[in-house]
Parts: sequence; C-alpha cells; structure tokens
Amino acid sequence: MMDTLSTLRIYIPSGTRVKASGFVKKLTAPPLSHYLLRQARAEGLAQAIIHNVSVGYLAGMKISYSHQEIKAGAHPECLELIGHVAELKKFINDYEEHLEGLRCIISMSEEYTIT
Repeated sequence: MMDTLSTLRIYIPSGTRVKASGFVKKLTAPPLSHYLLRQARAEGLAQAIIHNVSVGYLAGMKISYSHQEIKAGAHPECLELIGHVAELKKFINDYEEHLEGLRCIISMSEEYTIT
C-alpha cells in the first residue's frame, strides 16, 4: 500500500497569494499556487502540475471564464500533487496555514506503465 501513488488536488482562487504580514510583504508575496508548487518540488514529491482552467467555479462562487490577459480573483486554479498518501498528508500539515479555507482532496490512484 505504501508504494501506491495518490493525488492531492488543491483548489485555489487565482488571486490568492502567500499569507504574509506587513504591507510590503503582502504586496510582494508570490501567488499561492506557484509557492506551493515550488515547495512540493523542494520536498521531493513525485510530480506537481498547475491546471489552467478555462471555465469553472469554486464552492459558493459564481462561474468564472478565463481570459488570456485578465483573471478574476475568484477564478479557480487547481494544483495537483502526486506522491504517497503519507507524503501528501504531511504536505497538508506543513502548509496548513496557507491552505486554510481551501478545498484539498486526496484520491487514491492506480499507476499503469505502458511498455
């Protein structure tokens, strides 16, 4: 069971930035999805992808359509991480302060390699 890879999907409003204290730090804080992607790589998770969403909505929000140049702050993004369930749960615990209020879903996966 430990060898089974799983998927963690984190659904984020596109305008969400890393939580920071202080006015200047808040202005220069990176997008949350990009920050978490870099952290996942640094922690050795097997794979990470930020899905570009053309149209969608997050729980309790209106439908949002993507525009090439302008994204509404509530437009959904999905960060997908692949790893072992224990690694994914640790990731959630490690970044709990940044994930507060976001929907995080872990799905068990079955990997097939075509040779």
